Amino acid sequence: MDFFLWGHIKALIDTSPVECEEDLIAHIVEASATIRQQPGTFGHIRLSVARCCRLYIEVVGHKFEHLL
Repeated sequence: MDFFLWGHIKALIDTSPVECEEDLIAHIVEASATIRQQPGTFGHIRLSVARCCRLYIEVVGHKFEHLL
């Protein structure tokens, strides 16, 4: 999953405590619906994925997460 998207979902999920697996799933679905309604979010995701691809190519497949 894209780092930008995961960070955004995690920030939305962490706003309230999760008691069980069903709560976590409900929070993920709710966060996904919220993100889907925000304009420009998928443009940011597309740019983030493209940046990751460029970095991967630059380092010839070596670790690159520290460069993000």
